[in-house]
Amino acid sequence: MHPFYHYNLEDFLTDDDFRGWVKNGRPRNDFFWAKLRSEYPEKALLMDQAAELILTWEKQPSDLTHEELDHEVNRILNDSVVRTMASRKANIVRLRWWYAAAAVLVLVGIGWLVSGEKAFPKSQYTYKRYVAVSPVPLKEVINKGKKPMQVSLPDGSEIRLMPNAAVSYAPVFAHNHKREVFLSGEAFFEVQKDKANPFFVYANDLVTRVVGTSFTIKSSSERVEVIVRTGKVAVMQAKDLNGDKQGVEMLLTPNQQVVFTTETPVLARGITENPVAIARPVVKPDFTFDNQPVGEAFKLLQETYGIPILYDSTRLENCYLRVALRDEPFFDKLGIICSTIEASYQVTDGQVVITGQGCE
Repeated sequence: MHPFYHYNLEDFLTDDDFRGWVKNGRPRNDFFWAKLRSEYPEKALLMDQAAELILTWEKQPSDLTHEELDHEVNRILNDSVVRTMASRKANIVRLRWWYAAAAVLVLVGIGWLVSGEKAFPKSQYTYKRYVAVSPVPLKEVINKGKKPMQVSLPDGSEIRLMPNAAVSYAPVFAHNHKREVFLSGEAFFEVQKDKANPFFVYANDLVTRVVGTSFTIKSSSERVEVIVRTGKVAVMQAKDLNGDKQGVEMLLTPNQQVVFTTETPVLARGITENPVAIARPVVKPDFTFDNQPVGEAFKLLQETYGIPILYDSTRLENCYLRVALRDEPFFDKLGIICSTIEASYQVTDGQVVITGQGCE
């Protein structure tokens, strides 16, 4: 099921793409968010409330008192509920929850939560704790040098361990139908396929599950990133892993990444800063277009980089390209194509969404 189905007010307020869309003044009929509103009409009220709150925070002076901000938040939430749900008294409980969540986010945005430890307690999922509670003895490798260190695991998998990083694993590697590695710091993994024994990497609050692929994990006490190079990985929060039972996982494909921070403890899927072409058994793709439909360009980009590209094919069906692209990075290619047809793009949930008025 699409993650937006579970979105509450706080999720919309902390969604970077939603905030960017609101603050950049994109029209309400924007393709992606309009599609979301039509698919989940029950989320329309939350989207309107979140948008008005975001715009309010942007416009308000930073010296407002706590009471003034509370009053403004209360006005927005109450006004929107009165306009659309006045007859539903049962929503009073939900309104109080929305108000509490929004009020906390206002305080965070203004910077009144000075003590990070009080607002966001330290995680119990740390490298030291993982190692300490391991039921079997572990071997630890620490890179104390200034260059990356190559670590070979018993199953043939390889780890490129960055300076000041450490990994621990059991010498008898496959145990209870799992291969498990505990990571502190940054490392690049190339995992050997073994469907009978999935590969797990525990890095603070995130657990990454793979069968055979390559990916990078960067972990610190405040932030964890998982960046996929090839194959697919599933990422979940450590708190959702209960024994052998797994909670909700987020699937990542090549050139996608997920970021988890202690300040925003939700999984946020995106696209890597510099996407690279995925392995292809054919010749180098030709990005020279001579009066060809723009859909062919989007299809070639998607096949080359493995990044989903969504657009309204009906609206853009009359758009044709005359452009020759060479070795430009992914986002440069995308920007050139969009500017040629007077369209724009945004990155949402690990996908690229194209919006444009079409061509005559």
